[in-house]
Amino acid sequence: MLRRIRTVLAALVFLSITLLFLDFTGTLHLWLSWLAKIQFWPAVMALNVVVIAVLIVLTLVFGRIYCSVICPLGIMQDLLARLHRKQNKYGFSKEVRWLRYSMLVLFVVATIAGIGSVMQLLAPYSSYGRIATMILQPLWMLINNVLGILAERSDSYAF
Repeated sequence: MLRRIRTVLAALVFLSITLLFLDFTGTLHLWLSWLAKIQFWPAVMALNVVVIAVLIVLTLVFGRIYCSVICPLGIMQDLLARLHRKQNKYGFSKEVRWLRYSMLVLFVVATIAGIGSVMQLLAPYSSYGRIATMILQPLWMLINNVLGILAERSDSYAF
């Protein structure tokens, strides 16, 4: 039951954040801008202590809830892994601790030094934003334009 709830929440968050990135009218920002504020790295950059504390507590209580339900890049990775699960058999590999902790130190030092914009290139939320904007938005606008042409022929200007 919990897995089904997590999957439904992940689908809703993923669809909402994707639509937030694809919205070229600016109307969805009125309703969905809070999704951008609960992302970890933007919350760190904005010094939003409440969001950071809630995300840390949720992670300590529920495990990787942020990566699998709130972060759009993590949801996309889970989705792609699920689609290719039959082809690829995943196994556990030994963790690379020196890489994990060196990246953590790099993030913390860059944030303290005030060069967070460099780290923003590696942040999962902004990475997914670039994916959605560069790959999906042209397709989204093409579909909108085709629907607009079809609607214009029937004297409707909804698009």
